[in-house]
Amino acid sequence: MERLADQPSKADQLTVAVRDAIRSGELTPDRLYSAQELGELFGVSRTPVREALLKLANAGLVRIERNRGARVLHSTEADITEVSTLRLLLEPAATGRAAANPDFPFDELTATLDRMRAHADEPDGFFRADCDFHDVIMRAGGNQRLAGIVLSLRDAIALQGRRSMPNVRGATQIIAEHRAVADAVASGDRNRASAAMREHLLSTADVLSEDSAAWRQEWQRWV
Repeated sequence: MERLADQPSKADQLTVAVRDAIRSGELTPDRLYSAQELGELFGVSRTPVREALLKLANAGLVRIERNRGARVLHSTEADITEVSTLRLLLEPAATGRAAANPDFPFDELTATLDRMRAHADEPDGFFRADCDFHDVIMRAGGNQRLAGIVLSLRDAIALQGRRSMPNVRGATQIIAEHRAVADAVASGDRNRASAAMREHLLSTADVLSEDSAAWRQEWQRWV
């Protein structure tokens, strides 16, 4: 794990480092980590650790247990349903708006697809590129707070998504879905772009959920 300089200003960097360690599985779900242990792992004092843990707790990645430390949370079926529903309510509309943006950063979007292909056999790099793909689109939609919300939603079930990739849905299929979204955005057709993102998110939710029929039924209550 990356070691950081022992400065209070490193709290934000530590937040990212711990989040990435949770995503990759280096920090184990359901395990309790003390501030001292995390400080030793990342080479910082307990002060930035406490600040980082508060941010991660707000994002739903850990639960702080008083005088004990923080427990890394695992994704439940309810978490997957809630996150998937929220993403479906938010991202398709934002994607449609992004498609109408005359200054859409297509070079950035293409670069994320290239990175996904380059890391097809390396889950950590692949999912970072996947996350960046969605972030480019959300930011191009013109709502920076929405981009932050979507990032936090993805983080909440990131480990579940990473584990599902080699077992259920391979990199080739995931890249094809993202390519379809990119092509729809490039067309400038808001409805087509929204529909492409919706289909991608529905496919993702079906893979993540242990009961896709029940998940689909829950989603239908919102539409």
